[in-house]
Amino acid sequence: MTEKTIALPLPSRNLSPNARVHWSKMAKHKKAARRLAAFAAWAKFGPCKFKGYRLDFYWSTKRRRDKDNAAAMCKAYLDGIADAVQQDDSEWEFDGVRFDIDKDNPRLEVVFTEL
Repeated sequence: MTEKTIALPLPSRNLSPNARVHWSKMAKHKKAARRLAAFAAWAKFGPCKFKGYRLDFYWSTKRRRDKDNAAAMCKAYLDGIADAVQQDDSEWEFDGVRFDIDKDNPRLEVVFTEL
């Protein structure tokens, strides 16, 4: 299977399920994240079909983090990518979350497997 990767900035802490943020502020962050992911995915992939995905987080520090919350923070990103590739994201298989350290370039890489 071939893999395609898209790199995005780490999601805003305001998108965490544990964030205590006013709904209007959270809505702005969700909208911005969804748009960013949609534009990046459209530029990189165009319309295509994916089988599944994996979330690779590259953090700037070694601090302990919760993989469930990290994955939940990416929902707006995944919705934006689904909009761009014109595929329902409920069809994608989730292959898990991986953490690594990159002090110089913290980021999120969404690794897709093609059909």
